[in-house]
Amino acid sequence: MKKNIFISLFVLFTLQVMAQEKGSYLSLAGGGGIAGIKYDMQGVNFATPKCELKYGSQFGLGYSYYFNKYIGISTGIGFAQYRTNAKLLGDFQTDKYLVLGNYTDNDFAGNVKDYELRVRTRNWVEEQTVNYIQFPLTLNLQKKFGEKEHFGLYFAAGASFQLLGSAYYALYDGVNADDSKLHISGYYKEKNLELGALGAPDVSQHGFGAIHNPGEVLNMNNQGKLNLKFNVSLIGEAGFLFSLNRRVDISLGAFMDYGLLNINNKQKESFPLFTGPETDYVSLAENNNVGKGITYNSVTSSEYVDKIRTLSYGGKAGIRIKLGKLSSRENSKTLAQEPVLREKCRDTVYIVEKQIVEKQQVSVDSIMKQVAEKVEQMSQMSKISPKDVTTPEKPTLSEQKLDFYPGVYPEEETNQLFEPVYFDLNKSSLNPESIKNLDKKVSILKKYPDIQLIIFGNTCDIGNDSYNFQLGYKRAEVARDYMLSKGISKDRLKISTMSKFEPQLPNTNEENRTHNRRDDFKPVFPQKR
Repeated sequence: MKKNIFISLFVLFTLQVMAQEKGSYLSLAGGGGIAGIKYDMQGVNFATPKCELKYGSQFGLGYSYYFNKYIGISTGIGFAQYRTNAKLLGDFQTDKYLVLGNYTDNDFAGNVKDYELRVRTRNWVEEQTVNYIQFPLTLNLQKKFGEKEHFGLYFAAGASFQLLGSAYYALYDGVNADDSKLHISGYYKEKNLELGALGAPDVSQHGFGAIHNPGEVLNMNNQGKLNLKFNVSLIGEAGFLFSLNRRVDISLGAFMDYGLLNINNKQKESFPLFTGPETDYVSLAENNNVGKGITYNSVTSSEYVDKIRTLSYGGKAGIRIKLGKLSSRENSKTLAQEPVLREKCRDTVYIVEKQIVEKQQVSVDSIMKQVAEKVEQMSQMSKISPKDVTTPEKPTLSEQKLDFYPGVYPEEETNQLFEPVYFDLNKSSLNPESIKNLDKKVSILKKYPDIQLIIFGNTCDIGNDSYNFQLGYKRAEVARDYMLSKGISKDRLKISTMSKFEPQLPNTNEENRTHNRRDDFKPVFPQKR
């Protein structure tokens, strides 16, 4: 009951997480390595026991949601396989054997003979395979490097809740009759005689001798089920991320999991490794049937094994795909391409409908004054010392009033003046795309020498406020200096910074932040004469 409640709560939590789309990823991953069920065999005195973990595999479909650039959670569904060889090593020895019981042999003369049924093993191997359906829940950390963040590291840690799919064992048969795995003999106490003893001829008519194919002879049909149960394992993973593009990442890493629960479903009672028949063994084994009537139980169900836990470690690879619609920089470079022309500066917004040209009185001096007041307010809000903030260049324009009147200019040209210029993370240098954009603006300004331009430098929210103010101003300054180098006079270009306080898109993920590392442009048009 408790397990069902726990699983139901887990599923509800998973659905709640998956209901969100922003910052979410779908992943497919698989791997392999050493993976098995691990336990100790205690009290084995007829052979040398050994538990050997073998190669296992796992794969799964996962869902991740990142709360920010670095931290997220993952869940999903998967499959894990554990494989182990339980070995009872050694050679047949007269002083190491298991007693399966005492029986009575009645011969044809009516004589009663009591004997002890003995079993010896040699290089006995039981292969165990366990398959689990697992539901992982992990906390994820990631960090990408470089300007374009094509490479990164990731870490994940959490728990995996595992439901048993199948668990079975099988015996290794010998290669041939010379590679015997099991030896059965009968010790007659009255005559101190062991029929089928080592070195003596087989007495197959009484069922005494060696066999190399125990899986076909014993009462187990060559394989049987393991009695295991529900598991919870602690899991960890670490590795590298490689970005193929803005949507797809490849992961390569290492994983490890360790079972927290004892998955042995054995109750208080355990079963002997071998059990003899309820009736007389010799009568059952007539006609050369060595081993007939003897039952074999798995090592895990025997008195030799108590606690069983899972353990695996190895390598893992996967592919991760970002969900949802990617914001396109090409589609959002400028808001001037929409039906309404907008200049994004919160306290100095000017809108001109394409169908209605409304004459508004405005001057560059008044705009710069409002911008300076805005910068001062942001500085105070961020508690930045004035010495840490680069003051916007003071305007020196005349008091002549200018009209915001773009209707007299071709629309395709005025739209170009509004287009932003984008920068890489922590950079203020112009890239080829930015230079191409500025060249178009220079061409328009040369064509219309009475248009002036105000440049606002912007940043994303990474970094402290003091640094962002300076970086934003530097971005505006580099755009102005480039246009000055192309012959535009200094009195036509004014610059300021809005730091991180005028984002084009919310700074909720890296994709949005690329749109906020930019210069915005506000053209000021002369009065129509």
